[in-house]
Amino acid sequence: MFARIGPACRISFSTERSPAQVVWSQCTRLTSGTLVALSPSHDNFKTQCYVAVVAARYLIGGLEPNPDDGENENTPPRIEIFWSNCQDSILDPSVELVMLEAKGGYFENVRHVMVGLQHAALFESKFDKYIIDGHARDPKAAYLQDAPGQTVVVSEGADSFDPSQLKAFKRMTSRELAVVQGPPGTGKTFTSVVALESHVRTLQEIYGKKKSFPPVLVAAQTNHALDQLLTRCESDFGAVLCRLGGRTEDKQIEPRTLFNIRKHSSFSRGHTKGEGSRKKILRKIDHTLSTCFPSNLISAEEFFQAELITKEQFDSLDDDEWECAPLVNENNGEVSSSSMVQWLDGYIESDQTYVYRPPSGQAAPPTMDDDPTEAEDLEEDERERLQGQFFSTQFSVTGTVTGANSGEAAWFYRASKLLAMHQNLYNIKPAQRGMVYRYLRKRLVNQVAEKFPTFLREYKAACDEIKIDNWEQSARVIRHERIEILGCTTTGLTKFHGLIAALKPRILMIEEAAETREANITSAMYPSLDQIVLVGDHQQLVPHVDVRELGQEPYNMDVSLFQRLVQLELPFSMLRVQRRMIPAIREVVNTFYPKLEDHHSVTDLSVRPPVPGMGGRNLFWFHHPWSEAQNPDDFSFSNPREADMMVRFVRYLVMNDMPPSAITLLTYYKSQVNLLLEKLRRDQVLFNLHPTREWSVRTVDGFQGEENDIILLSLVRSDRPGFVDNESRAVVALSRARRGMYIFGNVYNVLKRTETSRKTWSKVYDVFVDNECVNGFLPVTCKKHGRVTRIGEVDTWDTIPGGGCNQKCDEKCPNGHACQTTCHPCDQARLKCRHACEKVLSCGHGCGSFCGDPCECPHKCNKAPPVSLPLRGRPLPQGRGGRPGNGNGASRGGRNFGNRGGRGGRAHRGGHTQNAPLPARDVHPTGGIRGPEPQVVHQEPTSEELMEMGYYAHMSQAGPSEPRRLDNSQTPFKSGAITLTEDSLSEKWSPQKVQRRDVMLREGMKQQGPSTSRPMEVRVSFRQTTIAADCTRVCGRPSHTKYTIPAPSPKRGAEVADSEVSVGAAKQPSRKHMVLDAAAGFTSMADYAGSSSAESQSGQGDGDGDDGDDDLISFE
Repeated sequence: MFARIGPACRISFSTERSPAQVVWSQCTRLTSGTLVALSPSHDNFKTQCYVAVVAARYLIGGLEPNPDDGENENTPPRIEIFWSNCQDSILDPSVELVMLEAKGGYFENVRHVMVGLQHAALFESKFDKYIIDGHARDPKAAYLQDAPGQTVVVSEGADSFDPSQLKAFKRMTSRELAVVQGPPGTGKTFTSVVALESHVRTLQEIYGKKKSFPPVLVAAQTNHALDQLLTRCESDFGAVLCRLGGRTEDKQIEPRTLFNIRKHSSFSRGHTKGEGSRKKILRKIDHTLSTCFPSNLISAEEFFQAELITKEQFDSLDDDEWECAPLVNENNGEVSSSSMVQWLDGYIESDQTYVYRPPSGQAAPPTMDDDPTEAEDLEEDERERLQGQFFSTQFSVTGTVTGANSGEAAWFYRASKLLAMHQNLYNIKPAQRGMVYRYLRKRLVNQVAEKFPTFLREYKAACDEIKIDNWEQSARVIRHERIEILGCTTTGLTKFHGLIAALKPRILMIEEAAETREANITSAMYPSLDQIVLVGDHQQLVPHVDVRELGQEPYNMDVSLFQRLVQLELPFSMLRVQRRMIPAIREVVNTFYPKLEDHHSVTDLSVRPPVPGMGGRNLFWFHHPWSEAQNPDDFSFSNPREADMMVRFVRYLVMNDMPPSAITLLTYYKSQVNLLLEKLRRDQVLFNLHPTREWSVRTVDGFQGEENDIILLSLVRSDRPGFVDNESRAVVALSRARRGMYIFGNVYNVLKRTETSRKTWSKVYDVFVDNECVNGFLPVTCKKHGRVTRIGEVDTWDTIPGGGCNQKCDEKCPNGHACQTTCHPCDQARLKCRHACEKVLSCGHGCGSFCGDPCECPHKCNKAPPVSLPLRGRPLPQGRGGRPGNGNGASRGGRNFGNRGGRGGRAHRGGHTQNAPLPARDVHPTGGIRGPEPQVVHQEPTSEELMEMGYYAHMSQAGPSEPRRLDNSQTPFKSGAITLTEDSLSEKWSPQKVQRRDVMLREGMKQQGPSTSRPMEVRVSFRQTTIAADCTRVCGRPSHTKYTIPAPSPKRGAEVADSEVSVGAAKQPSRKHMVLDAAAGFTSMADYAGSSSAESQSGQGDGDGDDGDDDLISFE
């Protein structure tokens, strides 16, 4: 793969050596930028080791098969790598390697820093006197000294500073090297934003507002912290930003990335010199690889040009008198015809250079909950896919080697002897020619492999030229856009070294400086810098060291430059007033920061109210002896019983009206994070209370710089302290809460196991003991009754299922019903009462719902059934001679009537039935068919007529005993001045219109009284049908059923018009009118049940007629 960032090699591999199955979508193995080591399988790292970096890791079509490309479970996983040394590149696809992944660190971060240190060693920096000599003087920044009379511009945000913040602000805006320590909650970010505004305004005055000036360079250890700082700068004082790197997750910052700014800028377009060089060398590589790895066999000419065969041997193959046999490639269908095909004489087979060995007998992977950000992960996965020209180094076909010479060493030696013995290659036996071909191919690949590293170096040099050209274009865009603040991570300070050096920044501010390795900062001390501002807290998290030994003497790589300068007693400022924690939690933090003070806002109960349901206990340590378990996959720890206890406590807090977003669960181990998330998402009660299932569960290291109202801290371990004994992590964990902090863990484990742990936690434990906030149970308090329930086991939570206490609730619902549940903290109005509703509805029926549910009539009076009727039919089918079709084979609205060929009968050959959704027929008892005269039938209104006019309008125009006449051609339905056409339906019909029209017509029927009512007689005719032995349908004689509906009384007529119990005293009407009444909302089908009386007359052969779809129904 030859991309614009460099040449990459695609490798396929098997995970057969892994003890457990690898689920690539749920793990971070082989991440882009990870270091890997490879060695030939026969050597197994004894003498050969090749180092490479993972270039691209994507799931679909990479680590997992892509079904769209015909891949399946037998397709091996693939990644792309960059060889660290081009000389180590391997071209031969037959070489089998063993690959090791470095799991202890992320090489991409370290690589750029090491390159930056090499650059920094070439020149002296004005900051060397502080870093090397420990210079204690505190000079003014050079950019202020270069502008005589220029003072620092103080922004309006400085008006709200406390004295310690104001002192730190003065140092940050004036000193050459400014170090500011900010303990938890003291407003480091706010102070930094105000200082950045002052830097921008001061540079504007120095350079003039109409001129661009070098941007202020801002860096942070993490992407999250960087995005937070840049967002505040944009929102607080409207800074013009540019964010380097594409790892932002902030939607507000994403448009301000360098990529998006360049995309919309005309200054980013232009020809790059390196692109021409890249295309030139790419053509050479294409020619070389296509000759060595063709789609079929390698030609004899290639072997001759490589001097692998003599002129006589080549001529013996290139004989025009022989007709060359064709060879078809099974992979792509390409047909090849060459002298090599003829010479091999059928000893050709598919190449099996690499055979994938799928893993077997592996342990099942650990079950993990579904990832809610799966779609976003796949989108990011696509962005990481390398783009470039790909050359396959696989062989499709090869010569056959017989069993006697199957070993590579055997046939390689034997083939070399045969080739030396015969100048006429046709003198070699056909069975031996396959190994000769393989011998020649092997030597050709080795020749190309010797030249290939040179091609890679030339290509890489061309890519470096492209990178320099891109930096120059990016610098022009940044200057043109007049960028004021340029942001990147501390890794980006060296990753984008060329671009930043071209912009010549004069001010560098580093947030989270105490978490950054010293090498990251010293490698980014550009010659143009006049001031460096370091903001952080060395008592919180320290730099991460991949190898534990490197954090110990004499290396001490976990000591940051920030901490070293403070310990050297260089001048620095410290913020002292905290605005986050309530006083009870601040007392715990005071064990690490004795001089930390409270801002008046944290003592205001309206700003920091007590935690609900805890009786004023905003601080507590729940002690337990439960043991932890270790994950064999990543060796991380989890504690299931502790996790269950915390999840039930979260449920209790949410029941007490604590928003889920205000609760964060912190832990020291990733396995505990996964376990907590899984249990929270599977808790059905929490799902009902919080359907989005978005919970804040974080590791202590990942929550640095953040805060929340309530913190639940999981210590996990009971056997050994592990990470818990680290003081820096303890400071972070204990200083994140605003209103309440609850610790779950074994007290004795952190106090007695190791001296380091005892030193870290003993003073903290003393604060809890002094406040009587530590015990083997969790005391929860009912808000209504004040009763305290001691929760010592997970099962104890079941005694207070409502989130209050175990007393019965003594409140009543708004309708006066007594609550039947146990005590619950939420208002009674928010619960659904389960008593039967006692209201009487407007229809006269009692409500059939529960008290807490919306009222609903049990007879469905206030709920119309959905209308589902056929659309208006197309023109009637015509039989031979212009007669109407007999209806055989026709269907209507998905329901078939009469005798049809598709259901056992024979279709009438003369009728056109394919477009006859509404057949016109009248089958008489004699089986005859009416002639061409107009038929007299009762045709129900179509759904379009019902939508346009309403059912009652149709019935008022054509009474129930008045037939409609159908001719051979069907005309649109008309009513009054409204003409129903196809085009007018969508414009004239609406549910509201139908409802208003039906209401008006019902009122009109009431006013007409009994004079317009008359008895109605309904006759239903049907035939019983049976299936004979020869599968033909036999029709019996017709059966007739008659119903008489008397004229209703005036009072009864009003009830009918009101759609209430309209058929209770009437004779059973026809099914057609039942359906139409129900569809129009006039009544329901259930109202007809048990209310009919019928007189039945049956002819010979009458039956039950249970084949409803085929009974012939006639309305008269």
